[in-house]
Amino acid sequence: MKLILGLGNIGEEYQFSRHNSGFMCLDAWAAKRGLKFRHGDLFDFLLHKDTCLIKPNTWMNRSGLALEEALRRWKPSQILAVYDDLEIPLGAIRIRSGGGDGGHNGIKSLLGVLPADQIKRIRIGIGRDDSDPREYVLEDFSSEELQKLQPVLKQTCEFMDVYIKSDFSTMLNAYSVWKKSCSGDIQAGNKSPKENDNGKTL
Repeated sequence: MKLILGLGNIGEEYQFSRHNSGFMCLDAWAAKRGLKFRHGDLFDFLLHKDTCLIKPNTWMNRSGLALEEALRRWKPSQILAVYDDLEIPLGAIRIRSGGGDGGHNGIKSLLGVLPADQIKRIRIGIGRDDSDPREYVLEDFSSEELQKLQPVLKQTCEFMDVYIKSDFSTMLNAYSVWKKSCSGDIQAGNKSPKENDNGKTL
C-alpha cells in the first residue's frame, strides 16, 4: 500500500489559500477521475488501487496525528507528501526524497512521526513577498495566481499517477525527464535542469 498526504488546513475560509496547495492537488486528482473523498475523524481519505490519498482534518501543525492513524490503519510501504513551499517560485514543482522541514509546520509534524528519508515530497512553489510568511501562506491565491497554478496542478496529478502505478523512483525519473524537456521554459515554474534549494543545487 502507498500513501499520499496532501497538506492543508480545514475549513472553507482556507480552501484557496496558498497553504492549501496540497489539498488542491489531491482534489484536482480526484475530480479528474470522478472520485470523492470519504470523511474520517483525523482525515478525509480516498482508496484507489493500492494507494490511499488522505487530507488531514487536524490543522496543518498537527498533520502527524493523521499520519500516525494512516500508518496504523493501512501500514503503507511508501509515503508521499504533497505541499506548498514559499521558498520555491510560484508555479514551480520540486520532487525530492527526504530533507528537513524547511520551516513548514505540516512537514515538521510529519517528521515527528517518521524519519525524513521515509517521507518523499512533491513541493508546490507558492513564492513569497515581503510580508509576514505566517500571514502570506494563509492568504488566498489571487485570480492571476490561480490561473498560473492550473498547469502545475495538472502536472502534479500526472506525477501522482506515475507514483500510484509504479513507485517513487519511477516518478522521480519521470520528473527528471520532464524537467529536462522544458529546460529554459519559465512557464509553470519549469526552472531546469538546475534547481536550487537553500543554496544547494538539487
